Amino acid sequence: MGPILEQLELNSTFFLQFAVFVVLYFVLSAVYFKPFLKLIEHRRKKTIGDLEEAERILARANAKLNEYQQKITSDRLRTREEFDRLIAEAKKEETLILSHARDEARKITQQTQENLAKQKAQMKSELSAEVEGLAQMISEKLLSRKV
Repeated sequence: MGPILEQLELNSTFFLQFAVFVVLYFVLSAVYFKPFLKLIEHRRKKTIGDLEEAERILARANAKLNEYQQKITSDRLRTREEFDRLIAEAKKEETLILSHARDEARKITQQTQENLAKQKAQMKSELSAEVEGLAQMISEKLLSRKV
């Protein structure tokens, strides 16, 4: 083995360097690499946990949003139905009021026509009673004597 090592130019310094490398590897692994890898793993788990928590919060927020939108939709529908009901009641009341007003106008018109007919009949009878007297007066004036 000696000639092979000499041919590869491997002497005692190689073994010393190799031993230093192995010792340094284990020391650095225990002091630096393992804590660093633990830190990276901890950060990865924390990041994944935070992402999952954010997704859960987002899902709850979306569920609340859907719930509120459904509630708003049902409230709008209920409000619209109430509005339509009130409009229908107002139209019925309007029809009733207009019907009463028309009936009242008919009664007033009928009473006025009856009053006018009575006044016309009364005036006719008064005038017919006076016609004879007026005719006699006109005849006397025209004839200039008493008839």
